[in-house]
Amino acid sequence: MASNHETLYYKNSAIFNTIGYIMVIVINAMAGSSMINNLSPAEVSEKYESLFVPAALTFSIWGLIYLSLLGFIIYQLWLAFSGHHQQELEIFMERLRGWWLISCLANSCWLFAWHYELLPLSFLLILTLLVCLLAINLNFNIALPQAYATRAEKLLIHLPFSLYLGWICIAAIGNMAALFVYAGLDMTSIPWTIFLILLSTVASTVLIIRRYNIVAGLVALWALYGIILKRQTVHGPDAGPVITTCITAMSVITLTGVWRILKRPSSW
Repeated sequence: MASNHETLYYKNSAIFNTIGYIMVIVINAMAGSSMINNLSPAEVSEKYESLFVPAALTFSIWGLIYLSLLGFIIYQLWLAFSGHHQQELEIFMERLRGWWLISCLANSCWLFAWHYELLPLSFLLILTLLVCLLAINLNFNIALPQAYATRAEKLLIHLPFSLYLGWICIAAIGNMAALFVYAGLDMTSIPWTIFLILLSTVASTVLIIRRYNIVAGLVALWALYGIILKRQTVHGPDAGPVITTCITAMSVITLTGVWRILKRPSSW
C-alpha cells in the first residue's frame, strides 16, 4: 500500500498526465487548422514529395488513437481518485514513469518543427516519441500473452498504446523520407519507395513476432492500404510497382499475424 505522501504524488502525476494529453490535443487542433506557420501538416508533406505518403483518409487514424488515449487518461484518473485502488495506482505509475509526459512534449514539439520545416529536428523528435512509446509498451508488457492484464488494462492501456506505437513506427519512416528529400534525395524513385515499404514491413512483423502485437500489425496494413489508395488516385507510371510492393508487404504482415495468433499461448 502506498503511503499518503506517495498517493498524493501519484494523484499529482495523474493530473499532469491529463494536462499533457490536453496539450497534445490542442496543439494538434491548431496544426490541423493551419494555425502554426499558416500551414497544415499535409501542406508541409506535399513540399517533400514521396511515394510513401498515403492518402489523406489514412490520417483519420489519429482520431481513433486520441480517442483511445482519452480512455487511458480517464482510467489513470480513476485509479488516482477513486480511493480504492492505491496498489494498482502505484504499480501503474511506476511503470508509466515520465514516459507519457515526454511523449506528449515530443508530439507537440514535433508539430512545430514540422510546420516550420525543421526536418532534422522533427525527425529527432519523432524518434523520441517512438522511444517513449516503446518504453511504455515494454514496461506494461503490452500484448504479451504471458503477462496478466485485466480487461480494463487491455482496453484502456494495451489497445491505445498498440495503436499509437504501430502508427508512429510508420510515421517515423515517413518523416525519414521527408528528411531524405530535405537532404536532396529523390524519394519519388521506385527503389527508395520499396526500401521504405520493406522497412515498415520489418518493423511491423518484428512487433508481431516478438511482442505478439497484432494491433500494431493492423495499423501497418491500414497505412499500406493508404499508400495504395494514393497511387490509385494519382495514376502515375510508378503506381503499378508501388501497389504490387504494398500488396506483397500486406500479405507478409497478414500471414505473420495469422501465424502468431495460431501460435499464441493464450488469447486476449
